[in-house]
Amino acid sequence: MQSNPDGGYIVVGADDRGNIMPGPSGGLTAELAKHLDEATLRPKLEKYLSAPVIHSACHEIGQHLVGLIYVAPDPYGWSVIHTTGVYLDSKGRSKTVFRSGDVLVRHGTSSERWNDNDRDRLVRQIVARSKEAWRKEITEEFAAHLATMSTVGQLANAPTSAIDWKLDADTYEQVLTELLRREDDIPLRHLLIRTLQDAAVLLASDQDELRRLLDRLTTFAALSIEYEREAWLGRVVEVLVRIYELGFDEYGHGRDSDPIVVRLWLDVTTRVYALGALAVRRQAWFTVRYLAVQEPPGEARRHWGTWLRHATVMAFRARVFETEEKAGLLARAHNVIREMGALRPDVTSESPAVLNSLCQFDVYAALAVIGVRGKVSHGNFYTHFARYYSPRSTPAFETIVTDAKVRAALFDGDDQLLADAIREVVRMASKESFYFDGWDGLQSPAVERFVQVHASSR
Repeated sequence: MQSNPDGGYIVVGADDRGNIMPGPSGGLTAELAKHLDEATLRPKLEKYLSAPVIHSACHEIGQHLVGLIYVAPDPYGWSVIHTTGVYLDSKGRSKTVFRSGDVLVRHGTSSERWNDNDRDRLVRQIVARSKEAWRKEITEEFAAHLATMSTVGQLANAPTSAIDWKLDADTYEQVLTELLRREDDIPLRHLLIRTLQDAAVLLASDQDELRRLLDRLTTFAALSIEYEREAWLGRVVEVLVRIYELGFDEYGHGRDSDPIVVRLWLDVTTRVYALGALAVRRQAWFTVRYLAVQEPPGEARRHWGTWLRHATVMAFRARVFETEEKAGLLARAHNVIREMGALRPDVTSESPAVLNSLCQFDVYAALAVIGVRGKVSHGNFYTHFARYYSPRSTPAFETIVTDAKVRAALFDGDDQLLADAIREVVRMASKESFYFDGWDGLQSPAVERFVQVHASSR
């Protein structure tokens, strides 16, 4: 547990399902609870580990005792056992559990000796902690520079070079909000220029930091959506497009054999989906369309109608969704929304509205691109929403059919093209949902009637 970034908890007096075990028959008794005192536990652990940080307490729940032990993460990432652990089994035989020099890590519910993958993961954790400390230092230096300023509103008086995406998330969001309120374009333009320059460097050197940079750009875009700053949203999306293009060579050929490049495309697309979900909830329909219809550069544009489809195909070809992201793109975007408050100013991270809006953005994006391209082609869309039950996505179909203003903002084309588009999107969703036991058909009489009346006869 010390090798985990958040440490871990041990519950004493409950079974593996969290059910409290009653008293003397197997639960925690008052006599046994005495052994969970920190002053008793710590010396026992120090026999094997160097200064482990633990906290423990016992609580009475429904007249039953439960003990809770918190194991803090090791500040260096892992702990080396310095004394061999031996005990006698029920037959009096000596059993060795671990040896001096071992490093144990958690694999699911087991504690096992570390391997190469664990080592790499733990080293990344150490690097991440160092970067977080570095960001804190930058923020503190920024705060010291502005020590004479008494309010966030005065942050805009700082030098342009001080406004940096490397600031911690809260300070960055506060500064951006104030600059957007003041419409102070010079530091904002400088920030976008510097962000794009840094992205090109980080792609070749530090992908974790590049994802953090993308998070900061996403915050900028989310604030632009929330405060209806369309011009700044356009500039941020232009930077995201330019970063996406870093995965192409000078001749417009995508470097799709490079897993780092495929990851970049997927990371950008994931954040576009998160922004699209916010735009759906805010009913910013032109923004929904704008996010959806951006095209990949070069040769990719001939085959894939949008960067969303291009990134999806490349991720499938690289088997990302089979090996690393088994929950799919929308779940990935949901996790980004959970982590970034700017993407959910209107709801909690676990509100059903978040996943609903992700599914609906997926529908709107597919239809918008078909409208722009003027034809129904699988090169234009993919139905990620098919993993989830129909009520999450159905409102998008109904809205674009029944609300003339929404349709005018999102879809180019006549009734027949829209009906054909809906029919094909539904067909693909039905096919894809077979693998996920999710979407179970279009459940809207209004949409079904529209398709029956206006779809072509093929």
